[in-house]
Amino acid sequence: MINISNTFFKKMNLYAIWFLVTFGLLLQISASSVQGLNQYDDNFYFIKRHVASLVIGIIIFNLVKSLSYKFILKFSNTFIVLITLSLFLVLAYGVVVGGSRRWIDLGPVYFQPSEFAKPIIILWVAHKLSELKNEHSHRYYLQRAILLPIVCCFLIYLEPDYGTTLTILGIFFVQIVFSDIKARYPAAILSLSVFPLYLFANASDYRRQRIETFVTGKCQEGVDLLGDCFQLNQSWIAISSGGLTGLGPGTSRARWGMLPNAYTDFIVSITGEEYGFIGILILTIIFLILIISFYGMALTTDNSFKKLILVGLGTWVGLQTIINLGGAVGLLPITGIVLPFISYGGTAMVSIFIGLSLAHNETLYNE
Repeated sequence: MINISNTFFKKMNLYAIWFLVTFGLLLQISASSVQGLNQYDDNFYFIKRHVASLVIGIIIFNLVKSLSYKFILKFSNTFIVLITLSLFLVLAYGVVVGGSRRWIDLGPVYFQPSEFAKPIIILWVAHKLSELKNEHSHRYYLQRAILLPIVCCFLIYLEPDYGTTLTILGIFFVQIVFSDIKARYPAAILSLSVFPLYLFANASDYRRQRIETFVTGKCQEGVDLLGDCFQLNQSWIAISSGGLTGLGPGTSRARWGMLPNAYTDFIVSITGEEYGFIGILILTIIFLILIISFYGMALTTDNSFKKLILVGLGTWVGLQTIINLGGAVGLLPITGIVLPFISYGGTAMVSIFIGLSLAHNETLYNE
């Protein structure tokens, strides 16, 4: 019964992924074309890089999913140390874009370590928490599991990248909840985290301003539409102009400089403009199916390590989907978190396929 159910969720997972990848390609052809033409005199500049990242991700997916997960675990310590060092390097030598130091210049491409931190931390936390031996060692194993991820989160926060910091914290917190750790520990972590997170959120004038803009609801009142509310207002215009069924593929007006970051942070706005409310609804349903499939795979396995890997991936996709869609329609503050499989972003695309390779690792289901 477990094997049948797990197979069903695995197929559901793969079908949802390939739908999102295909739809993402169609959206990028339209959404990124104007920016490519204006910036590089090439309509297909960003779509070519998007496809390249997708191909690299698929190659890595097929390679890693065939490796023994026990072999992969041998390098989990190495991976977490390397990503921690990479995050230190970003702060020291990283490239500043849009006021944040998040990238390392590798010549033809920019490398964003915080994106690779996500699958590595999922692997690390799942590995350490699945080693739990007896009820008296819960605190010891919890400390081992979260110490380096917290260091990574602090380094990402300093870039600054508060959205990614919260995403990673949310991912490994949910992993802890689904582990065999006593319930009092995640409850304590949650209660002790509220005040520090509040302080961090208000430590930057820019971040505090975004939060105040959201909380006060001045965008909904039509205030400061050319200032703090410009992006959100343009997003609303794009979505509303699409109506129920959209203007049609490749007909977006917002991509012509009216909506900044149309092919990254606000790709769902282009979805609404070209494919209408129905397009956004279908996209949301597919993401919901994908998230359910991850949790379904997790709940139909009796292996703690497998379960925590899958829970981590489901939470990763779920949080980023909620944050991105919520920001684009004004239900959440705008954070710069991309929409998985859909938004442009080479490191983000490769990173999510690394995570998928862990979810679909053949040795996880053959042992």
